[in-house]
Amino acid sequence: MPTENQHSLPLLVIESIESIQFAPGLDGRHGSNRAYGNRPQVAANTDVDAIKAWLARFLDTKTTFDNYRKEADRLLLWSTVALQKPISSLTHEDLLVYQRFLADPQPASRWVMPRGRKVARAHPDWRPFAGPLAPPSQRQAIIILNTMFSWLVNAGYLAGNPLSLSRQRARKAKPRITRYLDEDLWLEVKRTIDLMPKDTDREREHYFRMRWLFSLLYLCGLRISEVVGNSMGGFFGFVAISPVC
Repeated sequence: MPTENQHSLPLLVIESIESIQFAPGLDGRHGSNRAYGNRPQVAANTDVDAIKAWLARFLDTKTTFDNYRKEADRLLLWSTVALQKPISSLTHEDLLVYQRFLADPQPASRWVMPRGRKVARAHPDWRPFAGPLAPPSQRQAIIILNTMFSWLVNAGYLAGNPLSLSRQRARKAKPRITRYLDEDLWLEVKRTIDLMPKDTDREREHYFRMRWLFSLLYLCGLRISEVVGNSMGGFFGFVAISPVC
């Protein structure tokens, strides 16, 4: 296997994840993070077979499958070429180094595609990166790999997830948007409606309609579209509301 110091050698070229050839000790059969003494839920005995079992779940979704395989391939190549370790031996510290590597894959001649070129995976000039990953792409890569490691642990292939110790950003609950009139404003609305003219039948009809609509909107919290899109025939089984004015 080439090492990171042998810059003159081409990067390990792969056409598919199934065709990777490993030096002894790098296929993961004896990885230090392998789970032993349990009842594995997959038949995989090597890292590639385990990754293939994970990827098989996404075969019916091409975009997801391609993105997940891309990140698995990148980690597999980096782990075996740069660290000379199988994925099943990676530690938390190794993954911290990998996260920094994603921001600046060096040496570029080994890891980065020549600018402006896009070649097939089987081509000698193929590289796993088009350039340094932007922060959002770095986070997405780690999220995908965390999903992979968690699944391999649940499948009984790995003893633990080396990414589980990474700092997780707490998800902030979305602020609850509450729109309402305070008591003083609501009283002012009711007073304004109550002062509407009621001398003629037409004016009284307009007054009662305004009182009904404002009571409906305020007390039921309906959207305007919900009110406009329904007729009186759409109301049923409701509890009578005492007058608000």
